[in-house]
Amino acid sequence: MSFDLNSNFFEIAFNVSEHTEAMLAYWDKNLICRYANKATADWFGITPDQMINKSHLSDILGTLFDVQLPYINGALAGKIQVFDQVIHLYTGKAKNVRVTYHPDYINGDVKGFYAHMADISPLNSKPVDGELRVEELPEFLTQNDQLLENVAKTLNENLFTGFPSISALSKKHFVSESKLKRDFKQSFGRTIFSYYRYLQMEIADRYIREKRCNKNQMAVMLNFSNPSNFSACYHKYLEEKSAIQETEHPQQENINHYKTLIEEAPITIAMFNSQMQFIAVSKSWITEYNLQNTNFINKSVYEILPSTKKKCEKLHLHCLKGNIYQCDGLLLRKNNGIRCWLKWNIYPWFTPSGEVGGLCVHTEDISKIKLIEKENERAVRLLKKADTISKIGTWTRDMLTHTTQWDKVIQNIFELPDHFIPNMKAVWKFVKEGKNRIIVKKALRNSLKYGNPFDIEVEVITVGGNLKRIRIIGYPELQNNKCKKLSGILFDITPV
Repeated sequence: MSFDLNSNFFEIAFNVSEHTEAMLAYWDKNLICRYANKATADWFGITPDQMINKSHLSDILGTLFDVQLPYINGALAGKIQVFDQVIHLYTGKAKNVRVTYHPDYINGDVKGFYAHMADISPLNSKPVDGELRVEELPEFLTQNDQLLENVAKTLNENLFTGFPSISALSKKHFVSESKLKRDFKQSFGRTIFSYYRYLQMEIADRYIREKRCNKNQMAVMLNFSNPSNFSACYHKYLEEKSAIQETEHPQQENINHYKTLIEEAPITIAMFNSQMQFIAVSKSWITEYNLQNTNFINKSVYEILPSTKKKCEKLHLHCLKGNIYQCDGLLLRKNNGIRCWLKWNIYPWFTPSGEVGGLCVHTEDISKIKLIEKENERAVRLLKKADTISKIGTWTRDMLTHTTQWDKVIQNIFELPDHFIPNMKAVWKFVKEGKNRIIVKKALRNSLKYGNPFDIEVEVITVGGNLKRIRIIGYPELQNNKCKKLSGILFDITPV
């Protein structure tokens, strides 16, 4: 039997999408529906004809829109988004669903995304042996957490059928009434009945805003015996919702404050949200990473700076848990292809509610410092090879740890025992009093304050009481215009 492969393929694909229980839709970059299958009527009580070319995604998701917004932005930024969520159908029944947002690329640009919602856990189904139950929670949750989640699911299932009594809930979930009431309020911040009413009001608010029904009809659907009681509950819900929105407004102001500070900062710093998408950067960051002609705001750092994904993604995830990370040197490749050494400081920023809102990343190019260190190491190796011939010793003074190191040649010049621990205060006593100490003091001051190298000759008196003339050469190493280390050589020039 012969047939047209293309026409049959698309016909089969269309029939499958129209007869699947999963919800399928396509949203353009303006979040307007361009396609929806028949399952949308079962999920959200709205037909494809009512959605296509008419509905905004926020109209369909309702209160879930703000929750899903980071994933929506992620899809529009070109990243596949997969996440699990409990949603309420238009009938009031709760479903545990897996949502997939797959970006649609046309000529390299994201024009929209495909949405797929699948029921991954019929609430009353029995698991196959060896299969994970939907009711099972992540291993870091306790058995009591699981119990309370199951109670919440029971309440979700009964939003349109009436509140199950505390007694019925305790019997169904095998827990005493007193423990159930105490633990539920501690975990959810509400009594069981208050939590149930709040869920009902969420659905009522959505139906009323979408003009699917009026308040009286909603009161009947939710089994209120008196419409005035429903109106009182709904009014209380709206007040609470308004209060929550008022707390969210300062949060946005807080983010805007962060953005302003970062954009005007004279250092190389960037601000990211919890999805590691750019929120704001300093001018120095744009210059440092060659982003002048790049539209990077709201895009992932891994997309804009691909080399960071392999080396930094785990660090970012660690810091998104509230941790701070500092790195003294990481070799990365910039957008212009140049490899450089970067010093990193990564720290989380927090919302007014205390949650991690994202990360601030400060970097500093220390390639020149690394080059100086490498040259110093090379010079030290060469000097150590020649020390036995020329009596040249090497020394280092770390200004951060206040420690001093020198080699055996210097130890011998000062006639010190092998067990002597290098100590600048002790060495200062070896320098002959008078103009010699003035010369040393001036050289050190100019080096530490202005970063000037020095080359001086002074007289010293050794441990054995012998007068010697030595030459000291020092090179400062600067970081943020401050001297963090002095290194150099010292050799005996006493006339024979």
